[in-house]
Amino acid sequence: MKHTNHLLHLGCAALLMLATAGCNRDRIDFDNTPTDTNQVGYLSLSGLHVGVSLDTETLISGHAASAPMNTRAATEADESYKVKVTNNSTHEVAWEGTYSDIKGLGAPIELAPGTYSVEALSPDEIQPVAWESPAYGGSTQCTVVKKETTTVQDLVCTLSNIKTSVELSADLKDLFLNDGTNDLKTTVALGETSQEFTRDETRCAYFHAPEESNELTVTLSGSYNVNGEGEEPDYQPVTMTQTIPDVKAGQWRRIAISIEHADEGNVQFKVTIETWVYDAPIDVDVMSALYTFGEEEIPDIDSEVSDPNGPQLALDGGHDIAAPFVLSESIFDFDFTPVRCNDLISLTATPQGTATITEAYCVFDSDNASFLTALEQAGYADHRVALWPDNGATEYAVVRAEGANQLLIKVNDAGMYGLYNYKGTHTAKIVVTDSENRRTYTTLTLQATQSTSANGPAVIGLNGFDFNTRYTISPSDNPSMKAAIEVTSSTGISGFEIEILGGEVLPDEALTMLNLASKMDLLHPATPEMKARLQELGFLPGDGSSLEGATQVQFDISEFIPAMTALDGTGDCDFRLKITDASGTTEKTMMFHVVH
Repeated sequence: MKHTNHLLHLGCAALLMLATAGCNRDRIDFDNTPTDTNQVGYLSLSGLHVGVSLDTETLISGHAASAPMNTRAATEADESYKVKVTNNSTHEVAWEGTYSDIKGLGAPIELAPGTYSVEALSPDEIQPVAWESPAYGGSTQCTVVKKETTTVQDLVCTLSNIKTSVELSADLKDLFLNDGTNDLKTTVALGETSQEFTRDETRCAYFHAPEESNELTVTLSGSYNVNGEGEEPDYQPVTMTQTIPDVKAGQWRRIAISIEHADEGNVQFKVTIETWVYDAPIDVDVMSALYTFGEEEIPDIDSEVSDPNGPQLALDGGHDIAAPFVLSESIFDFDFTPVRCNDLISLTATPQGTATITEAYCVFDSDNASFLTALEQAGYADHRVALWPDNGATEYAVVRAEGANQLLIKVNDAGMYGLYNYKGTHTAKIVVTDSENRRTYTTLTLQATQSTSANGPAVIGLNGFDFNTRYTISPSDNPSMKAAIEVTSSTGISGFEIEILGGEVLPDEALTMLNLASKMDLLHPATPEMKARLQELGFLPGDGSSLEGATQVQFDISEFIPAMTALDGTGDCDFRLKITDASGTTEKTMMFHVVH
């Protein structure tokens, strides 16, 4: 019989530690050669005054809005402000320290002739966004001339980030629910960074400006009363979005939202964004219908009746959007990792006339409770998934504008496979609104005909591995066969047991020598040695993480194939898997037959 230690080609590797020592020759250090003072100039900063121009919180509206703001006297900067002198040609920092260090300089700074920037910054780093945390900075240019002294005396710092505030009119707030369930709020976002303003928020948020010109996105949401005065209130969720272009550091974007008029149950909102630039004339921008949020009307959304002039939806790939879209095994290619889908859901939303798409979202429903639970656990409240302008399903769908204002919504491989794993009938109600506030409601029916997720985790073979086939293997196989599987669970793996039916191929004593057993709990290995061996063989993640709670995991036990042929035993050798989640238990068997 072959020696069982050959099962995993185990060997002991000796670690050699090499110690190196070096010795330097004795060296005589001579005094530095004096600098040729005829080739340098001098910069005097000892009399530098760093001031900070603070905003006064004095706002001017109405007819006086185009006048300059009140003159502000710059206050002296804190001694902890950072000061830096940079060579404009080489971009090398010639000197840096604090404002306090500047005051302590006893002599001018010796510099090579050239132009320099003297910059002062707030001591704290600018945060992506924070309440009431303005940062200030400023710079001035100077020229250092050979053998002469240049003096910089004044440097004024101004606002370095973008100041934002939101004001909602009282009559607007009265139309929205205020009981803590879906309260009125305004979210201001710059890229991936956002700040939420509640209905009565009075603080200002300060955003870092990553670019010279930036874009803010303002989203108003809450539960709006669709019934008229005197009727029993009926609150429906509403979301509106406005983009504000060309936003720059040093500006205060004051966002005011009010009611323009209300009649026949409809409400028209007016959004005004006033731009304040400190110590400069004030530009007042009133958002018009050219923008996505300007003068937006909210119709009686309770009826959910599509506007005939609203955006039109179509399903690509020869599918009729009114017919059920079937998610069956035939449209997937399980030979790839991850699994590929050959028939993706691809929707196009096309506005009519000169309108553009301003918002799109999807609301799911299903006869499979596990699917709805998975949506809730993923953070989709009310089973609602935002699609545009913010895509709340980036892992599962691509949403982008293309063509003549057309919107493309395309579910990717991961999204299709995720839907397929929940057996049953799902509906996706897609709601699209255009820039003229015309809304359409389109329901797409999805029928998932093949899935095991309702009765336990889904377990499939990868790279062509088939659970219904018993594979014959031998020591002469070169290369040896591949054996890999994927487990998917909507609720997370809660149990994973493996039973090795080794027969003469892997008897119990051989498994013991490998620190294994005929029955093992992969979530809780019996010993550290067993856990390490399972990691080595591909039954556990190599990084030592637990399988418990995992929603998708792959196992590649190809390294175990040669081990089954290492002994002289012949016959069947099976690995019986028992995997459990909240929906049930799935049992699968990987079957092999060893010959010599």
